[in-house]
Amino acid sequence: MMPFPHRYTVTLSHRRLLAPPREPIALGPPPQFGGSDRDWSPEELLVGATLECLWTTFEALARRAALHVHDWTGTGVAILDRGSPVPAFSSIALAVELHVDAGDEDHARSLLERAERGCIISNALKVPVTLESSVLSTPARAVAT
Repeated sequence: MMPFPHRYTVTLSHRRLLAPPREPIALGPPPQFGGSDRDWSPEELLVGATLECLWTTFEALARRAALHVHDWTGTGVAILDRGSPVPAFSSIALAVELHVDAGDEDHARSLLERAERGCIISNALKVPVTLESSVLSTPARAVAT
């Protein structure tokens, strides 16, 4: 890891997020606000950032703990409700399924809980972020003789 402080610069131009050398991301309002379902909305980016932050934090903890993760799938759902004076998110729920070696399930759950508490994005939000996880074991493959 690079020493702190870290700086992140993103430019918005012509409805595209730019952070070279990455590919631009096309943006627009979501269909709920009259936009297209072809572009990423700020709301989807927020949910995606929260989910990716959880994965990135978990991945770093798992690597340090030498935990082998076979597969990871996550889904995030944010609820935007009428607020005062403007609409506001009332919750972000993350659901994660990960596969680890048999016997490592409790260790993986523990690391996932630590990742949830340590996620930079979740900690920056006012909205509560909850996590539901399913940790499954992947049986060891039989060795052909």
